[in-house]
Amino acid sequence: MRRALVIARKEATSFFRSWSGTLIFAFFFLIAGIFFSLLLLSYAKLSFEASKTAYQGLEGIGLTRFVFGSFFLNFSMVLIFLVPILSMRTFSEERKTRTLELLFTYPLSDFDIVWGKFLGLVWIMEALLLPTLVYLGLIHWMGLTFDWGPVLMGYLGFWLLANAYLSLGLFVSSLTDSQVTSAMISFACLMVFWMFEWVAGVADGTVGQVFVALSPLSRYRNFTLGILDLSDIVYFCFFHFFFLFLTMRSVETRNWKG
Repeated sequence: MRRALVIARKEATSFFRSWSGTLIFAFFFLIAGIFFSLLLLSYAKLSFEASKTAYQGLEGIGLTRFVFGSFFLNFSMVLIFLVPILSMRTFSEERKTRTLELLFTYPLSDFDIVWGKFLGLVWIMEALLLPTLVYLGLIHWMGLTFDWGPVLMGYLGFWLLANAYLSLGLFVSSLTDSQVTSAMISFACLMVFWMFEWVAGVADGTVGQVFVALSPLSRYRNFTLGILDLSDIVYFCFFHFFFLFLTMRSVETRNWKG
């Protein structure tokens, strides 16, 4: 495990020191800021209009659900574009520069390599997500209140969804030496999973239930509503380990050559 942490630190450090890392951070915070600001302004406008007209339509829809619930639900779309960019370089770049073979000569197991690279991606995503906690302080500074439980559930769900997508991206990156190809395939796969929820909405009976069960967004939606369901956590854990297992098998194919 210690060796995997060394690889994870190397992956995260190289990302933070690169220009691409700086641009990704700027893009992430810009989009997050726009999403949050628009939702907060929309809530303030609706609340003001409701108070003037004594309109009761907003009753039961508080700041927590309107702002934070909508933020987490809509912001999940950013992952479909962000994850392929983050994961495309993990194996593809090393395959292209022939440094992956050098890595295999070190006293590292395939588990150390795969788990280390995955942890590095997780750390990068956590570093992107952590500063958004400033929004909670901003809400408190403005004198507004929110429910901590649903907000924490939203963060947990976003973390699980991001890790699931990263495990898929890592697997795709292990299949090719082209970063562009890796990013395009990862994006296509994530789009397919994203459309599962659409299919579930138009399909009937057993088919619809199957797509609901397989849809990451259907599982993630419960977290944005502040609902903690053990089956959703089991689903995301299985998603992680399934694609990490496939990545292990992909890495092991080097032993079949010759």
